[in-house]
Amino acid sequence: MIGAFWQPKAVLVDIDSLKSLPRRELSAGMAEVIKYGLIRDEAFLSWLEANMPALLDVEPEVVAEAIARSCQIKADIVAEDETEQGVRALLNLGHTFGHAIEAHQGYGNWLHGEAVGAGMAMAATLSNRLGWIDDAALARSLAVIESAELPLAAPANMSSDDFLARMRLDKKNIDTRLRLVLLNALGDACVSDATPTDMLRTLLDDYPRC
Repeated sequence: MIGAFWQPKAVLVDIDSLKSLPRRELSAGMAEVIKYGLIRDEAFLSWLEANMPALLDVEPEVVAEAIARSCQIKADIVAEDETEQGVRALLNLGHTFGHAIEAHQGYGNWLHGEAVGAGMAMAATLSNRLGWIDDAALARSLAVIESAELPLAAPANMSSDDFLARMRLDKKNIDTRLRLVLLNALGDACVSDATPTDMLRTLLDDYPRC
């Protein structure tokens, strides 16, 4: 809140505490783990595809591996951009759409991870429509999100105008330009303000709702 940065000397993780979480909370947490594979590490994404059931069952060795790899990817990105001037924005994959969902639905009605899961699905779909990822990559993106028991569809009570009004408030925006984290490929994300407004609105108009 103050805006100061003080890097930790260590990160301590109590894996056993995850066993106290309801299944829905575990699924929500997996959204951020999946994000790391999508933005930076396709091999990790493949590992997640193979190990999602064990992760949701909180198998200790598998969970420890997922946490270690997630922390390492985040640490690498933060080290490149400590004060969030560039590449660190990649950590917001799915969050522009997701924060719009959270804000519109009201706190707690959609968990953060659920909104981010749907947001990542929307970002992957937009990347596909832009021609940046092919149909197979889109299918893999959606499948791994769904395997974590996260929603792919947007809320039924959100119109395109609802989305756009919330998305225009996103912290990544510059002036009036909407900036989105999108996929060049699985494991390779970018921040782009090149999405035509009419394409974004079309996506929001015809995107599945639940």
